[in-house]
Amino acid sequence: MRTSTVPWIAAAVAALVFSPASSSAQAPVAPPAEATRAGVHFSIGLGPGSASASCPGCGADFFEDRLTGVSGIAQLGFFANPRLAVAAEFIGWLKNDAPIYRRVAGLGVSVLGYPSATSGFFVKGSVGGLRAIAEDDLLLIQTDAWMATTGIGYDVPVGENVSLTLYANYVRGFGGTTWVNGASSPVVVTPNAIQVGAGFTVH
Repeated sequence: MRTSTVPWIAAAVAALVFSPASSSAQAPVAPPAEATRAGVHFSIGLGPGSASASCPGCGADFFEDRLTGVSGIAQLGFFANPRLAVAAEFIGWLKNDAPIYRRVAGLGVSVLGYPSATSGFFVKGSVGGLRAIAEDDLLLIQTDAWMATTGIGYDVPVGENVSLTLYANYVRGFGGTTWVNGASSPVVVTPNAIQVGAGFTVH
């Protein structure tokens, strides 16, 4: 009886060793697929933002404190390769708190870099022009300045060639000219803004 059980034991061991489950466990793991980033790049986002400015001698409390309002971005461009996109970018910030109305808008060229071809993380930098306006019933202060923007974000795929994009940006104005009620002024307003938000990107 003992001798007759040996072949059965050997067959059971062989079945376990060479079973499909064991073979699949030893199969090599495929590397992560590269993200689909090619052709047209279009992105739009919305969220809260805070803005402030240095305005010595303005004589009005328009931008003295950092104020929270509504901000947004829009980009249209193209992918040079899966890790690099170039786009025209619009940024905006708005806070209407009667009797004072404040708004910042900028237009520039943005470069987005993706360190990894398989990840949605990106860093961004842009340069362009910016306009900041603050007004009430008596005063209208406007500054046109150069603009530099830095930011980070992450694309979360939600469909074919569509991602939910989370982002954070810092916008800084420098140089420029200020007008008060339409007249050129020696006062120079230096605006800045912080944006956080979410939007959708097509790529």
